[in-house]
Amino acid sequence: MDRRVFLSLLTFLPSLRAFAEPMLDYTHDRVQTTLDPGFTRIGTVKPRSAREVGPSNLAIGCEMLPRDYGDFEQFKEYIPPLGLARIRLHAGWAKIEKERGVYDFEWLDRQVNYLLENGLEPLLETSYGNSIYPGGGGPSLSDGLPHGEDALAAWDRYVDELSQHYAHIKNWSCWNEPNNKKENTPEMVAENNIRTARIIRKNIPDAKIAGLVISWANIPFTQKYLEVLKTQDALGLFEWMIYHDYRVNPDECYPTVEKWVELVHSYAPEMRIWNGESGATSDPHYSHPISSGKWNTELTQCKWNARRLIGDLGHGWESLLFTFYDPAYDHPERYTHKVDPLWIRTRNDRFMKRMGLIKCNEDFKVLKVKPAYYSTQNIATIFDSRLEAAPIDAELRCDARLRAIYTFRQKETNFPLIAYWDASSNPENSNATRPAEVVVKGVTFQEPVWVDVISGAIYEIPADAVVASDGAVTFKVPVYDAPGIIGEKKMF
Repeated sequence: MDRRVFLSLLTFLPSLRAFAEPMLDYTHDRVQTTLDPGFTRIGTVKPRSAREVGPSNLAIGCEMLPRDYGDFEQFKEYIPPLGLARIRLHAGWAKIEKERGVYDFEWLDRQVNYLLENGLEPLLETSYGNSIYPGGGGPSLSDGLPHGEDALAAWDRYVDELSQHYAHIKNWSCWNEPNNKKENTPEMVAENNIRTARIIRKNIPDAKIAGLVISWANIPFTQKYLEVLKTQDALGLFEWMIYHDYRVNPDECYPTVEKWVELVHSYAPEMRIWNGESGATSDPHYSHPISSGKWNTELTQCKWNARRLIGDLGHGWESLLFTFYDPAYDHPERYTHKVDPLWIRTRNDRFMKRMGLIKCNEDFKVLKVKPAYYSTQNIATIFDSRLEAAPIDAELRCDARLRAIYTFRQKETNFPLIAYWDASSNPENSNATRPAEVVVKGVTFQEPVWVDVISGAIYEIPADAVVASDGAVTFKVPVYDAPGIIGEKKMF
């Protein structure tokens, strides 16, 4: 090849990536498992992009970018095809205001503009602090809320500048997981949320703002927080109350969260509930119980995330997965003290937290798309805004210690959908099924099928596995530790 032609190609190739399609698999076997339900497979869920799905009660996080734990430009093209329209971003005071009174939004503009251009809806979170101001806190989780006259005045100016600059953004969230630092009392968190929300509302009167944003459904903390909001007539400032949850068994949180929701609704009956952060890892990394088990694999990540998302939707709440990409943490000493650090990372200056749907390396490059991406695609496609949680008389009969079953209806067709699974423990790497019966009363099915959410595989339910009697339909179906779905064939 002529040297000049070769050099021209070298110049052209970097720009080619901007026009390249993301490397995504749309074949019927894009998620391969050993599952054998004993039925005949007749199809596969066809994934839809965020534009095709539209708004729903599901969301995905692209957090921690102000701390440079990832590079949005390297993974952004994979976001629109996922099918989730709402994207959580951290604003990052310390990155926006590196010099007092000088606000740089250029890096965040690139993220926000890309999302908007692709029909996505950013949720902008105001976290965290800024150490250039004494008492301003720091840029990372648990660094502390701003306190003191000067720091609070600087915080107010930052939120004012931020909400003026992004006045076209309607979804906002307050400080992330403030209860992780014991010095942050419920009263302090309430005061921070109120002053933040009032500034945002001044600039964006129709803003929808999430408050509390606590790391677990802490009932005593929440009650003290809500009392402050009530006293200051500030409950109406907030659209959502957010909690997070990372139980090893994703289904064991619900008794506590249900009581927490009752408390929130006793103060604000119309308040929307959002599990604003939750997710599993695709590999053990020993920084938290959710990620420290030998069971942590790419398969169990699919199962855990699916159970969390559908369980939240079944309760009528909104749900967000943490996180879209694998973040590279810059303080490995915080996360590797329980195990030889060479076992879980290849460099000494980064720690990879394998919670993403996209696998990245320490230099933020995309290495591959994980199976959990495709499983999430399946859920986004099925559980769109046309589907809503609905009270249907349904029972799961099997030998599981803990059983999960949730019922939905498609609004325009009134078609029922039943999601169920064995919720006895954390997901395992086995796909062995056991016999079960799903008994549904007061509902008529025309052409029911069985869908495996993890793979998206659609199966025919044989006639001898459907028994109708006395106003009830009994489906003889398999059950395992990931969601199976019974619904009308036309829905898929």
